Amino acid sequence: MVWCQTIKFEDVPEGDAVPVCVEGEPLALYKLDGRVHATHDICTHAKAHLSEGFVSGDCVECPLHEGVFHIPTGRPVSGPVSVPIKVYPVRIEEGMVLVDVPPSG
Repeated sequence: MVWCQTIKFEDVPEGDAVPVCVEGEPLALYKLDGRVHATHDICTHAKAHLSEGFVSGDCVECPLHEGVFHIPTGRPVSGPVSVPIKVYPVRIEEGMVLVDVPPSG
């Protein structure tokens, strides 16, 4: 695993999303009940940024066509989305959020 540093844990808002770019990949970081999760930031249905969507509980709603994904697993919850989003392992070290993003290629 190659852990990439992103932003401070305290800079991830509880119950919301923040966009980051890691190894050239657009990601969204979410803090749910004090735990940070990372998903790909682009909706698999219509290429919208999920970090601009609406977070409710442990799900995020795409801002474009209102498809909903389960944040911890990436699975689609309601249409029109049907393809899961990628999720990435996260850990916190010295107050920083680290994400394991495989190198592209």
